[in-house]
Amino acid sequence: MPRRTSLTAAAVLVTLSGAAAAQSNVTVFGLLDVTAGRFTGAPTGVNAQDEATFRVSSGGMSTSHFGLRGSEDLGGGLSASFELATFIRIDTGASGRSDSIPAPVNVAADPFWSRAAWVGVGSSTLGRVRVGNATTLMFLNSILSNAFGDSTVFSPINLVTFIGAPLSGGTGWTNSIVYDSPNLSGLSLHAQHALGERPGGHNTGLRAAYMRGSWAASFAWQNVEKDPQTFADGTSPNDTRSWQLAASRDFQVVKLFAHLGRIRNEGTEAAPLDVGYRIWGLSASVPVGTGRLLAGYANRKTDDAVGPVPATVAGGNVERAVLTLGYDHPLSRRTDLYAMATNDKTKTNTLPGPPTVVSASATNVGVGIRHRF
Repeated sequence: MPRRTSLTAAAVLVTLSGAAAAQSNVTVFGLLDVTAGRFTGAPTGVNAQDEATFRVSSGGMSTSHFGLRGSEDLGGGLSASFELATFIRIDTGASGRSDSIPAPVNVAADPFWSRAAWVGVGSSTLGRVRVGNATTLMFLNSILSNAFGDSTVFSPINLVTFIGAPLSGGTGWTNSIVYDSPNLSGLSLHAQHALGERPGGHNTGLRAAYMRGSWAASFAWQNVEKDPQTFADGTSPNDTRSWQLAASRDFQVVKLFAHLGRIRNEGTEAAPLDVGYRIWGLSASVPVGTGRLLAGYANRKTDDAVGPVPATVAGGNVERAVLTLGYDHPLSRRTDLYAMATNDKTKTNTLPGPPTVVSASATNVGVGIRHRF
């Protein structure tokens, strides 16, 4: 394209986006987070063959992303809204969270708008309905109620529940219809249904949350039947049912969080399973100066028989325990520095040879910067 044509096209886009912003209150938002440190294995769980490496990684405390969101007042208490958001790896400049995963898993890389792509209509008295690609209610329940927020690198409860866990469905569901109730004296209700668009496959999620003063409690439940292998965080075709109970209390000198949950791995129609995993976790946030001292521990364990896996894959199909200590220091309202240390312990039923439960342990340390816009 000639330079003059490119400049003209850019000017038209700027003009149109400005007009859209004026009509629909469109905002550009995002978050950039990068960590440097010493890590052993992947966030999915250490195995006995992993070796420590020094590396720069995107998204230590929050997964880097940017997007557009907007709303329009339709009158009569009604409004329309939308969100489009994509993940980005600022260590390499690539989009998404990871590359495609080859056979036998066969998971595609994240599509461009994999974080969010939905449009909805809401009522101030009846609530809101959203349609499109939306974050799961189970993931929202976890990240809104732990000291480490949405971290999928350092947060113990997120690591044992979603990263390398038997839970299928990932953190976002395509083809979703979501209902969000208005706030009912501190109580909010949410429901999500993801159409399988094929015979027999769909996902359903429910969440209830209550907040009163210094304490809060929430409960999430989901049933996954739709093949979750749509993009990078859905790495299992298994049907699973799961629930999570979360509670927190702010004592001013410390804010405490607790989680209790369960995952039931039912396998597939061709290869049914019945394996249950118990999950629990505790975390705390302590104000220190202008920042926060963070601590957390979470555990996922099964007493049921699990199939052996190659010794080179992520560990923890029998048990995984994660302990994290760190400090988060704000430089401004939008920028913070952090330093984290995580100990990851796993027990894995492995191959080759006779199935053997192998233990592995590693300590990962990282420092990073996070900037919101």
